[in-house]
Amino acid sequence: MRKTLALLALASALPLAAQSFEVSALYTWNKPKSGTFSSGPSNADFTPDTWKAAGLRFGYTFAKVGITEFQANASYQFNNTQDYTLKVDGTTVPLPAGSYIKEGYKYWGIGAAASWTLPVRLTAGLEYRSEKLDLQQNVFFGGPATDETTTYGRLWLRGNVGYDFKNSSAVTPFVAAEFAFPLTSSSVDYNQLNARNYESLSKGVAPKSSYGINVGIRF
Repeated sequence: MRKTLALLALASALPLAAQSFEVSALYTWNKPKSGTFSSGPSNADFTPDTWKAAGLRFGYTFAKVGITEFQANASYQFNNTQDYTLKVDGTTVPLPAGSYIKEGYKYWGIGAAASWTLPVRLTAGLEYRSEKLDLQQNVFFGGPATDETTTYGRLWLRGNVGYDFKNSSAVTPFVAAEFAFPLTSSSVDYNQLNARNYESLSKGVAPKSSYGINVGIRF
């Protein structure tokens, strides 16, 4: 009898669990902060190009109140590496033949968000991102080639505007435009760079914003 009641309870709970899960693919553009600082009488700017990368997100809706849904989520963005552009007093400086300065960027994140189901779906939330930056260079101050990884943990404000393709099945496809901004940032310290502490450079050029497209399903 108890087993029967347990099975009935589980079966009755299944409709409540419908549309509680979400899985999606991301493609984002991560805009770096300008790595500008003064070096003697000149202004130098070491800035990588915009990082562009795919990623994945998983979500679970743990509460619903009217048209508002509350979701926990986890994200992962794959690595993308971009070259730096070097400018001194606004003039681009070409690197010597065989020289390079590159920065890789990827992250994993966990967070929570609220969504409002209207003619479009509006979402806003906070996400902690553990960002990994990988500086590869053989140029700075005549020192040896470097491959140095820096981890940068920050809170990000994330939002999106999307559309759900409602249908009669248990699976709902959706598409959304997404944007996000970090709540903190850092600046390049020339003294640290001169001392060959490249963590300052990596954190100083870490993304100041990201935007992209999010395509997935809810079930």
